Amino acid sequence: MSSPTSRRERRHARRREEILAAAARIFAAKGYRDATVSEITAALDIADGTLYNYFPSKRDLLLAILDKASTDVQVLVSLPGVPRTREELVSTLVSAYDVLVDHLPFMRTLLIEAWTDDVILQHYLTGQMTHIRQPIAAYIRARIEAGDFRPVDPVLATQMVLGMVAAPIVPVLRGAAPPPSPEQRQLFAETAIDVLLDGIRVRREQ
Repeated sequence: MSSPTSRRERRHARRREEILAAAARIFAAKGYRDATVSEITAALDIADGTLYNYFPSKRDLLLAILDKASTDVQVLVSLPGVPRTREELVSTLVSAYDVLVDHLPFMRTLLIEAWTDDVILQHYLTGQMTHIRQPIAAYIRARIEAGDFRPVDPVLATQMVLGMVAAPIVPVLRGAAPPPSPEQRQLFAETAIDVLLDGIRVRREQ
């Protein structure tokens, strides 16, 4: 049987996650500066003082959201295995879209605040993006060396690939479009991999 202490800890952890989720939704919709603690507590039907039992200040709440969003970015980096086939590439990209959609309010908050706050940009986003770019560049470089890809600058090609992959999801992150369905995510991934591997020009036999 679980001890009372562990039950209290689980209740505390659940409440903390509920507060984070509500705050992330409100920060994503209104921005950190325009959102108020009272709006967050009203969404949860709790007193302001209850929130402060978990987070000493609104800024601490934001930093906790950014920590969680940064952890979600790390999940993208740690997706299992090095994809080699077309199917594996598509599956990896679908998994990345799934992570983004499943944690959308946290990702939106991170991007909104990083856009206007250089400290947040450097501390929470820039380093994580480096971790994402490195394996992609290494993959492109390896395929060039194997003769599968024509010679290109792997670093620049990685930036182009990330831009292409991110393009369909940017309006969603901005809140200008609804989250894509699983079928749409599959289509995004298949199209991006098709363009990456085959281009869009018709290849006529010489």
